[in-house]
Amino acid sequence: MSTTAAIENSLRDNVSAERLQEHLERFNTLFRDSGTQDEWAAAEYIRDRMAEYGIEAMIHEFESLISWPLEGSLTILGGQGNAAEEIAVRTRSFGAQTQEGGVEAELVFVPFEQPEAGAMIFSHRAVAGDYSGLDVAGKVVITMDGGPDGIRRAQERGASGHIHLWPSDEHVIHEMIGTSVWGTPTPESAKRLPTIPVLGVTFADGERLRERCEAGTVKIRMVSNVDTAWRKLPLVVADIPAAASDRFLLVGAHIDSWYEGITDNATGDASLIEMARVIGEQRAGLSHGVRFAWWPGHSTGRYSGSTWYVDTHFAELREKCLGYLNIDSPGVRDTEIWDCRYNMGEIEHITSAVVNELSGQDPNIRRPLKAGDQSFLGVGLSSMGAYRMLPVSHPDRKAVGGCGGGYWWHSPEDTLDKADANILADDTRIYVTMAARMCEPEAHPYNFVPPANDFIQHLGELQDVAGQLLDLSDVIAAAQRFKSVAEKVVSAGPGADISGYNQTVLRTTRIINPALFTVDGPYEMDPALQLPILPGLAPMRELATLDSESSEHRFLWTKLIRQRNRVHDALLLATEVLESVVGTE
Repeated sequence: MSTTAAIENSLRDNVSAERLQEHLERFNTLFRDSGTQDEWAAAEYIRDRMAEYGIEAMIHEFESLISWPLEGSLTILGGQGNAAEEIAVRTRSFGAQTQEGGVEAELVFVPFEQPEAGAMIFSHRAVAGDYSGLDVAGKVVITMDGGPDGIRRAQERGASGHIHLWPSDEHVIHEMIGTSVWGTPTPESAKRLPTIPVLGVTFADGERLRERCEAGTVKIRMVSNVDTAWRKLPLVVADIPAAASDRFLLVGAHIDSWYEGITDNATGDASLIEMARVIGEQRAGLSHGVRFAWWPGHSTGRYSGSTWYVDTHFAELREKCLGYLNIDSPGVRDTEIWDCRYNMGEIEHITSAVVNELSGQDPNIRRPLKAGDQSFLGVGLSSMGAYRMLPVSHPDRKAVGGCGGGYWWHSPEDTLDKADANILADDTRIYVTMAARMCEPEAHPYNFVPPANDFIQHLGELQDVAGQLLDLSDVIAAAQRFKSVAEKVVSAGPGADISGYNQTVLRTTRIINPALFTVDGPYEMDPALQLPILPGLAPMRELATLDSESSEHRFLWTKLIRQRNRVHDALLLATEVLESVVGTE
């Protein structure tokens, strides 16, 4: 048996379902809303476990703008303005606080393409509600077009409130966050904080309201109460350094949750604790280290913990971090199907091989969504992830954003009975194996052919749509050249100078990933809105629909040519950097 196989087997064999269950039972006693004493108690529990295992850990403290949704109400008004019916609701984090008496207005239904069965709620948000022929100024909209994208669309059209009609038929109302601002706001991004109140309702109640709207005028009163304030948060970081390298893989999970939040995300927190224990026992076999982080501010701060960490550790992450493995909602009972989202092309082969070897499934590899503490896209960290899901046919599978697709996501029903410690142990075995394959080899295991194909595919699609308006042929040629050099690097291998090779391939990730996955680049955070690969060039599709003589077309064309230059420059630079490994023809 090879050394690598022996290390992986030992890691997997040492994962304990009993220890994982102990951690879950402790977290089950805590309501870990960000900024609360229970969140701090969870952080201290994790720090103490790290000390018990002989792992260096510390709790960072920082201030974050946190928004707790409080009570709200939705009242259907009768002809005399009297209360005719009350509808159960939940308010939205960062929604606007209503004045005394709430907002009274006409309710308008905005049609929306309903997601397919079992779809993740985040993956559908780039689709807009159909406002054709609707005047919503001064009115409250009810629509499946929810989340920050949908709230923004309603607000831009002058709506005085937004009610999110949930697209699947579960009985719970999910907690959600309404802002598109990623992390703590800046003076510029603070302007995107919602200025209208926001509520959520179930599918059943929303459908009844839709039918009423279609039958005639409906007047409502909505009340939204939120507590948005600066709060001190704890961020636990634990380090398992390697003896001969200061580089590390970053593994993260959010520590805060709605209510007990057992499968979102106490199971993830427990998995990290157990990963740290078993990897710490095998640290001598690692060429590179592993760093674990438990992020606060995920649910009511829009990823403010991971964003703070990027902002305050940018240079170290840029120079030394091999990649980011996000762990969220593992160990859910009855889950079977692996959904491998958040994987970048250069390390997709690791996720694919590990999931296939340990589960027997042929995994579906998907690129990162703009969710799940993906705060590292601008830094250029290579992202990886694997999430076990309920089958789409399972009666508990709904259109949610976590908990393996379980209906209880972001609700008081995310309780201990929804977790399975044996499944969590199996999931953790997959994660420790992924970590080992990143950190055990001395040479960094990147393959840049898949991201080169991403460039070629998506540039080609945009060229087909609007290349006559903004020619991308030179950029496509650069992407093809990058692929050619990437293929040579794969064929040649790292060679004798592994240190030089590692420096080169790590730098390449920092060049290509901001171009592939961000608009604003390394130093700012893009909004929490769903965008495709090459998001800076994605508006070429809109360009093709605009009057070429209009100011709107000319403004957008100017923006896009700058984004074209950015992507082209990244490809040229990445090719130049990679050529230092294999030389030029």
